Amino acid sequence: MNKVQRLINPLHLEGLHHEADMMRNVDVHRVLYQTCGHQASVLAKSRSCQQHKDESERNQRLVIFDKDGTLVCIHAMWAPWIRGIAARLENATDLDLANKIFNLVSFDNNTGKIKPGLLGEGTMSQLRDTITQLLSEEGVPREKAERIVQACWQVREMANYGDVHAVGDVGHLFGVLKSNGYLIAVNTSDSRGVTEQTLDHLDLRRYVDIVVCGDDEDVLPKPHPSTAQKICRELGVHPSDVIMIGDSTSDMMLGCNAGFRYSIGVLTGITPREVLERDATYVVDDIHQALHLILQDSS
Repeated sequence: MNKVQRLINPLHLEGLHHEADMMRNVDVHRVLYQTCGHQASVLAKSRSCQQHKDESERNQRLVIFDKDGTLVCIHAMWAPWIRGIAARLENATDLDLANKIFNLVSFDNNTGKIKPGLLGEGTMSQLRDTITQLLSEEGVPREKAERIVQACWQVREMANYGDVHAVGDVGHLFGVLKSNGYLIAVNTSDSRGVTEQTLDHLDLRRYVDIVVCGDDEDVLPKPHPSTAQKICRELGVHPSDVIMIGDSTSDMMLGCNAGFRYSIGVLTGITPREVLERDATYVVDDIHQALHLILQDSS
């Protein structure tokens, strides 16, 4: 199956969001597509725009970074959070839920590692919906399940997360890119509140030209290209002058679907090399090796 087919095929998954079987065996990339009703037309529009590239955009170069697993350690930040959610839900329902939740979102509680799946690649809305569905399957009435999940969901306070550890010297790396004429964007499935707190905590906001988040109202989740299209539109950069850096299949598919110059997969997150290589142009150890590759390419 080619990459364009991988984008279009999920259009036929109507109603998948409410299917119990999906919730028991989450295919994250199906879940990520479940709200995207116009993927094929958007992709066609993106290709049409590429044929009419404005000459004034040619000097603008952009690097888009994923956040968790690329700029910060995804395991240190999200393992304590999902454990906290599971504990609060068990207390609120008197149900044995933790292991079921961990399996649904692809979290290995024994190792404390996030695996490719919903926790590492999905949005907060998709996580809430999936766990709400689990409670419904466990016998909790839907409306009550929604209230319980909402009450247990704490996403705005950094204190509810684990430690925020940068992957290397991100500030220096961003500074080098800026000194070489690159614009910088952060494109994450995380919520805006937590994303902005993370950037402030690491003193990175001053380098970043635009941030697009999973709970923004006018975009669809990665790997749908709408987040990339918004970034390119607002910064005046053509997709063929954009480099995507991320740790997940969703990031690499986004680069392909948006028509980027190339995509670089990094091994500091959730996805092994052999999986990233299916969709990435390059796979490197971390963002510092990615920087070296970018500077070589632009010289």
